[in-house]
Amino acid sequence: MSIFLYLLNAGILLALVWLLRQQSWAQALQRYFYPALFLKLLCGVLLGLLYFHYYGGGDTIAYYNGSLILTDLARNDAAAYIRLLFFNEFGSEAFRASVPFSRLPGFTNSFFMMKLLSLLNLLTGNSYYLNSLYFSLFSFWGAAKLAAVLVRVFPTYKSAAVVAFLFFPSVVFWSSGLLKDAVLFGSMCWVTSFFLMLAHKQKLPATTLALAPVIILLFCRIKFFLALMLLPLLLLYLLVKLLAKYSHYFQSSLRQVWLMTVAIVVFGLAGALAFKVYADGFFYTNLVESYEHLLALSQGKPHIAYHTLAPTMRSFAVNAPKAIFNAIYRPFIGESGNWLFVLLALENFVLLLLSVLAVGAAWRGKRPEVKTDHVLFVAIVLAFAVIFGLSTPNFGTLSRYRIAFLPFLVYLLLQNRYAQQLLAKLRLQS
Repeated sequence: MSIFLYLLNAGILLALVWLLRQQSWAQALQRYFYPALFLKLLCGVLLGLLYFHYYGGGDTIAYYNGSLILTDLARNDAAAYIRLLFFNEFGSEAFRASVPFSRLPGFTNSFFMMKLLSLLNLLTGNSYYLNSLYFSLFSFWGAAKLAAVLVRVFPTYKSAAVVAFLFFPSVVFWSSGLLKDAVLFGSMCWVTSFFLMLAHKQKLPATTLALAPVIILLFCRIKFFLALMLLPLLLLYLLVKLLAKYSHYFQSSLRQVWLMTVAIVVFGLAGALAFKVYADGFFYTNLVESYEHLLALSQGKPHIAYHTLAPTMRSFAVNAPKAIFNAIYRPFIGESGNWLFVLLALENFVLLLLSVLAVGAAWRGKRPEVKTDHVLFVAIVLAFAVIFGLSTPNFGTLSRYRIAFLPFLVYLLLQNRYAQQLLAKLRLQS
């Protein structure tokens, strides 16, 4: 690739970073902005090195190689590329057979990921690592915006928000680089921040309002079933906050909590029933099939096993508590000697210590005040942990998928008085 293209992309990336730093929300992050950004970009590069030089293959490489085929089409036949991009028209079965993930192009998010990459290739000259920087920057944008909004809305827990969304190791690493997870994490966090700003009457710039439909659509396209769970939760939260604004009865924080909790339970049960009816229980069947497929690939390695898992509501309900525990705390230290699993187990041990600390603080102190945001974040953690815990027996894959709920959990766990005292001491020493 020419030096000109490197300089051009370096200039664009620096301009985008400058633009992000000038946003009003970024001021809330202060000295954490650039260290968090550097860490995110570095992790994107390290992720590429891990897959190319350690695994020797994987999703990120498959997406990249597939995108090169689409980019070649763009350079040789722009009209055909545009038809493929917007209408999924391949021109011939022979060409379609040469493109990965093209069996259901309008459905699979892997093919959508390749389309995004193929467009970016035109700018970066097919550079894997330049592409990685752009994806990492997008992920950082969403995470930093959500952390900043949380800092503004709940300033008492500033350190908790910064640590959870910008510095927690596996969250930062697996939400970086050329993976769908980077797009998912960035869009999910951005959408969550948007609804929080609406609910708490934060000023919404015109650019934010204009971008909201685009990023919501991107979130839905990259992981529809997660959007199908998260968006109703965010809408419920927004409605409760609006109701509290216009109804004197619901201005009580306790009543808001009860209303939010009851609404989540009712709509959750309705959703579970709807999933059972829709397409003859496709959701449950597909989740179990995913579990069985990954289980077969995990033989001989540490993994999660559910001996009674079946595509029924009763089976899911019975296995849900175990799934939540597994998604959060496993693998344990000693389950595997693989260095990646050891690192993951050490992080899980930290999560366990934080959980014990939170329970101890609640037990020994005054009863903690529960608010609607706590109900929202707990619902996100439980819903996503159940889905990923049941469908993903492979610890390596689970460590990637759980970034969708892990920062919300860490944020909650760091709000107890013991954790707050520890974070305060760390700030003094820094």
